[in-house]
Amino acid sequence: MENLKDINNNPLSRKWKEKYNEQPGEVKKRLDELSNQDFTQYQLTIIKRRRIIPKKGDVFLVNPKESLYFFGIVINDNIKNINGEGLYVIMIFKDRAKSLDDTNFNLDYEKLLIEPSIVGKEYWTRGYFYNTGITLELLPPIDYGFYSVGKQKYFDEYGNEIFKEPYLLGTFGVATISGIAYEINKELIIDSSLIEN
Repeated sequence: MENLKDINNNPLSRKWKEKYNEQPGEVKKRLDELSNQDFTQYQLTIIKRRRIIPKKGDVFLVNPKESLYFFGIVINDNIKNINGEGLYVIMIFKDRAKSLDDTNFNLDYEKLLIEPSIVGKEYWTRGYFYNTGITLELLPPIDYGFYSVGKQKYFDEYGNEIFKEPYLLGTFGVATISGIAYEINKELIIDSSLIEN
């Protein structure tokens, strides 16, 4: 029982609890409702299926709701770790795109919409991520990493242990096909300005 308590007391869950507790009652209620919904009620909208192999630096769009597009970028590609191979580290930003042709993206790591995530290529092949055709050079190196809830340690995307908490922290594991949608929708509930025109 003590071990279970320790697992639930981790940097990611603490950060989320603090954020949740800061919210007004109505927002908490909506967050609770979201957590009980079937993923089909909040899944990302399919933009366009494309048989591409994403590359590091590729800018893509994600569409959580009708006519609402956010920019994302591939931070690293072709990753192999204990969770699988052919994986990608992605980050999604609060920057909104006006349309699928919008190229006005400003790479600012202080404006992340959700935590860094590891995903499979199905996000692209199923059409949930849409590459814009823009590829950016990623300099300087970004201080990011992932926390393993089971091992209670920090790792890079390859499974190498990191001995301090990274500045940008995600979960060590592959996001499910609905996982990114859930995280985005939590943020849209918390910050309604993200969906305002």
